[in-house]
Amino acid sequence: MNRGTSISTAVVTALLLALPVLAADTPGEGTKFFMDYRAAFQKANAVEELFPFMSQEKISLVEKTPKADRIQMFELMKMMDMKDVKVTKETKTATGYTLEATGDGGMGGGPSKGIITIVRENGKLKLDEESWKN
Repeated sequence: MNRGTSISTAVVTALLLALPVLAADTPGEGTKFFMDYRAAFQKANAVEELFPFMSQEKISLVEKTPKADRIQMFELMKMMDMKDVKVTKETKTATGYTLEATGDGGMGGGPSKGIITIVRENGKLKLDEESWKN
């Protein structure tokens, strides 16, 4: 092996070793979807605006709720919204993703940990469950 081949091999090896580190900084599909949902939630004025992000099961539950109650429910959701949300772990599942997250606020205030379940319906990711505990 000549000197040029040794240097090329060393460079390729270094790049391959760095790939997991580079990939860790890039949000996964589930995390990106959830952060897009969070951005839409911040801008939304009604729960119906979030239907494109919600699983069919959750949409059905909302639609069964009287309109006046939906308005109050959404106002409460906005008041109890988590702040500074960061996804700490993304796990691919058979049906979509499970995310672990941290944030501040919610019902009890202060630091909280969240579990977010995302499902794939008709090829698209949808929020199925979001639960936070202090």
